[in-house]
Amino acid sequence: MTKLLQLIIVVSFFSCTNEKNKNNSLEDVLYNSAIDNKSTNYNNNNSSDVNINKKIVGYRHLNELIKNKITIKELDLVEYYNDNKNQFLRDGSEVYCFRFITDKIKTANNIKTTLLRIKDSNEDEFGQLIDTHKPSRELINENHVKKSYYELFFNKKNDIIGPLKLDNIYLIFYVEQRYNKGTIKDFISVQDDIYDRVYRINSEIIKNQIIDSLTIEYLENGKTK
Repeated sequence: MTKLLQLIIVVSFFSCTNEKNKNNSLEDVLYNSAIDNKSTNYNNNNSSDVNINKKIVGYRHLNELIKNKITIKELDLVEYYNDNKNQFLRDGSEVYCFRFITDKIKTANNIKTTLLRIKDSNEDEFGQLIDTHKPSRELINENHVKKSYYELFFNKKNDIIGPLKLDNIYLIFYVEQRYNKGTIKDFISVQDDIYDRVYRINSEIIKNQIIDSLTIEYLENGKTK
């Protein structure tokens, strides 16, 4: 039993040592590549800890190489969206609306009156109203609103909401579209999220390719210094 325990300790020691040597070798490879390529992240200062400085320089250089090699086209984003639509389901009901803001109650009432009069019937006048008051566009999820607002947006289901007084301003909402819980979000609303996902996937692939290439160049061909 004692011999078995000793064997386990020895194997564990060599395993940890090999992993440490592997990491050190990779850091040397990245550091040497940074110097050889005059990386913009290379700073030849006298650090109090040379190993830490080499590690920082090496991994910054690796990130620089990854960024230079990544190219993401809109087609890549569309393909990811089409292949993974079930990942973009709404976790609650949502309303897409225009939010008008003014500090004058008379203007707020005029906006509401105009919206009620032209709703769904006069696109030109609606466009003029948008140009004049420049409302923001809001996507409101039922899980992220106060109880009082939930009643206005999701229970009563009015298309025109307000004026609502908030401090010294008045808000008027015009609901353009409603979405039910569980429906698929449109591509535009999740485009940034998809970009981040595709970037992470591609960067991991490219990172491994770069490491393999540099390992062959510097370790197997003996270019490490």
